[in-house]
Amino acid sequence: MDAVLVVLAYLIGSVPFGIVAGKLRGIDLTQRDVPGASGTFRQLGPAWGLAVAVLDILKGLLVAYLSTFAHAPWALPLMATALVAGHNWPLYFGFRGGGGIAPTVGFFLGLLPQLTLTSMALGLGVAALYWQLYWKRVRRGVYPIPAGAVVGYLYALFALWGKPQAFWTLLLVSVVVAVRGVRMSQRKW
Repeated sequence: MDAVLVVLAYLIGSVPFGIVAGKLRGIDLTQRDVPGASGTFRQLGPAWGLAVAVLDILKGLLVAYLSTFAHAPWALPLMATALVAGHNWPLYFGFRGGGGIAPTVGFFLGLLPQLTLTSMALGLGVAALYWQLYWKRVRRGVYPIPAGAVVGYLYALFALWGKPQAFWTLLLVSVVVAVRGVRMSQRKW
């Protein structure tokens, strides 16, 4: 049963709401940008980007709920990792997906809401400062949201140090997000 939940988590993660939004607007988002919430925001505007972010967060919440039915201790970290891997490399659209931040937020929001909200606030604050002090002038380097996300992920990992299962779950997810982020920064979408 737990292995089925891991596969289901990947398949849920593979639902590419950014690509769906692009198709609704008559464009192939994968040809223009990364088909996650940030790419949708850049290509289709704030309303579409926010809608995709909310739907991607809901994917994470759904998998967090499904994880309550798992029995083996390995199921939680593998379900979270499969969710984000599915989002980053979706089965349904040629393995070209988003960056994995929104489904990570959704998953951990379902399991650790206070820590997740604190990490998000810290990450968004750093992203806003980074944008204000650097990005809007130079427009080079790491985008503001991923830059802030790094701070949020590091804070959450530090806060979870005494909770081994949650720590290792977030660490595995962080590695998947980091691998995708490096590939995206090299324009290998």
